[in-house]
Amino acid sequence: MMDAKKVFLDYASRFDSGNGMIHLKIVHTLEVVKVMDRLTEMMGLDGEMRELAHLCAMFHDIGRFEQVKRYGTFLDHLSEDHATLGCRVLREEKLLNELTKRQQQMLLTAIENHNKYAIEEGLDEETLLLARLIRDADKSDIFRVFACEDMVDTMGETIEEVEQETITDCVYDCIFAHRCVEKTIRRTGLDKWVGFLAFFFDMNFPETMELLQGNSYYRKQFDEAHFTNPETRRKVAEILDEVERYIAERRGQCD
Repeated sequence: MMDAKKVFLDYASRFDSGNGMIHLKIVHTLEVVKVMDRLTEMMGLDGEMRELAHLCAMFHDIGRFEQVKRYGTFLDHLSEDHATLGCRVLREEKLLNELTKRQQQMLLTAIENHNKYAIEEGLDEETLLLARLIRDADKSDIFRVFACEDMVDTMGETIEEVEQETITDCVYDCIFAHRCVEKTIRRTGLDKWVGFLAFFFDMNFPETMELLQGNSYYRKQFDEAHFTNPETRRKVAEILDEVERYIAERRGQCD
């Protein structure tokens, strides 16, 4: 198949790499590819499916570059859905033209679904597997992004601003129901942080949980923040405890 890394980097080179948001997405993409390659190896996938998973990881966030150029944000609700935009870029730029029509459709469908609250129903078995793989690989690296990258670039708010905020009740309740947090119910920057923790409830494969073993990126910002509201501090501690109980249970299932 194509040299996906070259195609991706050639496309990304059109944008200002001096912009922290652009640089962040180049690094994130390459890290997601690494996660995906490890995940598919652990799962024993090979041949066409492993190649398609690699391509899906390389192109899953390609819409982010045009999103930053046009709108200066990663927030889809303030711009447009970056997965949909990415699929449009892939079609208009003909970046997948070396693939068969079937392979192109599988990739586009998986990419379209990678950031949604849930995967659309009715997908064939292979496309569904691809969609699940990219969702796991993407979420796995988002924990690193959350911990290590510039908070304003990633979230639009500083840590100091989030330290003053509260957790919306319905977001808090999602954690204890082991549900992902819908973007429409988030009201504060701290709600977004909690939404990242809820990613653990949407991991599809035990191999993903094994990959994340020993990874403490997910709690780094919570541990370093000094929340001013005592009720917020209590809720954060409860949420972290619940998430870590869930992680321990899922990892136990992998043993």
